[in-house]
Amino acid sequence: MKFALFILASWTEPDASAQSRIYGEAVEQIQYAEELGFDSVWIAEHHSSRYGIFPSLMPILTYVAAKTKKIRIGAGVSVLPFHNPIFLAEESAMMDVLSGGRLEFGVGRGSTAYEYGNFQIDFDSRDARSQEALDIILGLWTTPRFSYHGEFYQVNDVTLAPSPVQKPHPPVFLAVSRTPASVDVAVSRDLPILTSFSTPEADNLGLFSLYAERCAAAGKPPNIERMPYFRFVYLSEDEKEGREYPRESLTWIRDLGGFRRTLTHGEEINVDLDHWRRTRPVDPPSYESELETTAYFGTPDQCVQKIAKLQKDHSIGYFGASMSFGSMKHAKVLRSMELFAKEVMPNFR
Repeated sequence: MKFALFILASWTEPDASAQSRIYGEAVEQIQYAEELGFDSVWIAEHHSSRYGIFPSLMPILTYVAAKTKKIRIGAGVSVLPFHNPIFLAEESAMMDVLSGGRLEFGVGRGSTAYEYGNFQIDFDSRDARSQEALDIILGLWTTPRFSYHGEFYQVNDVTLAPSPVQKPHPPVFLAVSRTPASVDVAVSRDLPILTSFSTPEADNLGLFSLYAERCAAAGKPPNIERMPYFRFVYLSEDEKEGREYPRESLTWIRDLGGFRRTLTHGEEINVDLDHWRRTRPVDPPSYESELETTAYFGTPDQCVQKIAKLQKDHSIGYFGASMSFGSMKHAKVLRSMELFAKEVMPNFR
């Protein structure tokens, strides 16, 4: 199996001065992941957000490339409609060159309406914009003097410089939602999929199964082993501590996620989350249910059992751990990473 680390970079403190520390801790975690033998790291893009504070991925991915030597570096994901596709193709190609060919290019349409509202982009146009942007990026990466004429984007006789190191281009992954249509797009483009670590396990595994079914129907190999399967992870030698310590952080992530899905414009930075909790129309799942459906919290042995079941029952060959989220303390995250690398990963190598 291969193993990935997912970096969210949550900002829970009221003071913006914490942002520098959060960035520094994220880079330290990535460097430690490389030392521990993780195969890749993936970093999230979010805007006007506390959920994650990396608004543009290529600058941070390039910075990470300069601080590491061999770990592969993933965009998880670049939201295509928020970027000029020519510029994103250039930036990502440059990152691939500077990293020595380590870019994993995850793309998606995004799902948060308020981010579209802030960019003054029609939310209902996101599917068509994403498809056009991806056509352009792939075309520019592989075709000199490339032209494209779509509904939203026009490209006239453009040649990219630099070109990506990886040929024909860096691996591309498509983020999928819970709808079959997004899976069909991935299959039609021969792209592996990315799913969310915050989606209940049954739903995520359903997407993997649907992808395999659609590939079989199209006569294509599913290549499930290429696709990282992400989960929230926290490990401790003590089972009770392993299950209880992330409670506050996971609850914050879940509640903020619920609030942000209600927004059509503005931001989530100044939200009174306690007020939202008191007034939301639907009660969320309990933390205890999330331990069973979403999170891999507990001891290394318990994590081994869960991953072994994924491998045996669902052919998962690439597992990704989101370990730093909400208000998780840096030292606790590093220790959890160490336990995962030394007591979980060797069972699957």
